[in-house]
Amino acid sequence: MKNKFVLVIAAVLTVFFSLTSKAQDSKIMAGAGLGYATDISTLGISAKGVYLASDTWEIAPAFTYYLKKNNVNWSTLDFDAHYVFSTDESMTFYGIGGLNVTFWKFKMDGVSSGSSEFDDFLGGMSDLDASGSDIGVNIGVGSRFALSDKMYFNADLKYTIGGSNFLSAGVGLLYHF
Repeated sequence: MKNKFVLVIAAVLTVFFSLTSKAQDSKIMAGAGLGYATDISTLGISAKGVYLASDTWEIAPAFTYYLKKNNVNWSTLDFDAHYVFSTDESMTFYGIGGLNVTFWKFKMDGVSSGSSEFDDFLGGMSDLDASGSDIGVNIGVGSRFALSDKMYFNADLKYTIGGSNFLSAGVGLLYHF
């Protein structure tokens, strides 16, 4: 299921790139970064796109894969909107609101005690697998600082409320096409 979401995001970004490639002033930004979420408690690697819909509104889908910790894999898919509070040539400050889908998968390989009598008594332990997803709402703030005409440093801080509650902070680079 996670692969389907990644393919959908890739398809949407491809359509945006093809539609704006003929325009002189592109409205597309894309990039990557690093993040950390409090309840997930591990480092995440993210990909983010930003569509500059107007002077005050931006659409910003993102996908973050968190490094495995305690036999659990986490990933998040965010469909956020940015409301731009202030902007100038070098800095943009915005509020964040949107939808979050958090995916998790627990996997633990079978465990053996080493004693055949004990393993026979327990019936042997097989692999343990469980997975699921939670839906939540994102609220937060973010900013972008120009490093050059096309490259921006991006920082976001947002709280996800829902099936999984956590505070996430992320930094990254965005390229304006």
